[in-house]
Amino acid sequence: MDSIMKIINKILDYSKTPFILAIIIFISSLVLLSIFKTAETQLNQLNNAMTIANEMSDSSDNLTNYARYYVTTKDEQWKKRFENIIKVRNGEEPNKDNIKISFKDKVKAFGFSSNELDLILKSETLSNNLAILEIKAFNSISQGKTEQNWDVQQFYYTQAQMFMFGEDYTKHKNEIMNTIDKFTKNVYTRLEQDYQASMKLAWILITIINISLIILVISVQHHNKTILTSKIKPSPNKRKIRT
Repeated sequence: MDSIMKIINKILDYSKTPFILAIIIFISSLVLLSIFKTAETQLNQLNNAMTIANEMSDSSDNLTNYARYYVTTKDEQWKKRFENIIKVRNGEEPNKDNIKISFKDKVKAFGFSSNELDLILKSETLSNNLAILEIKAFNSISQGKTEQNWDVQQFYYTQAQMFMFGEDYTKHKNEIMNTIDKFTKNVYTRLEQDYQASMKLAWILITIINISLIILVISVQHHNKTILTSKIKPSPNKRKIRT
């Protein structure tokens, strides 16, 4: 205990202690600010990942719904809506923000890891592959519409229904959604780990700053007290005046 007190007294007696502590507080504050900005970036990236995942999921669901509506009702409006989603995804038509940009280019701008990027682009590829099956269903509807023979016409219409509601379609559709889900989980896991590490370092720096502030206040008071004491204490060389 005595040795610790001696060390503390030496620190307090050292004339440059306040200056050193001020530097520590300043540097720690800058690093802390940088960490908070990094944490904010991590949260923004997580939001971006959710947005991208929802966009791919929604567009895939809309393609499925519009394709199924078309083969069921034979109404051309659903086919046009289907084709518009494909064009927006490919950057041929403006999106809801009135910007022409492909899904692939948009995703690459968000700074995901290579593994995460591969997953979300894989989901797009799977969705595009499923669109091929959907277009086959459309072609069957088109062929059925041109047929005069009722039996042949119904064959094409049934074929279109099988394309859209069969096990093959459901299997590929589930693969798309599972890939999107895996992308979301990977991004969340990575960013959660990074965020927790940032917050841990932030608390360490906050502790350092608080301790430094306490020592700084004590050090300044100690130096002021030392200066005041030295002024009050009479000089040993000063002679006493006789009365």
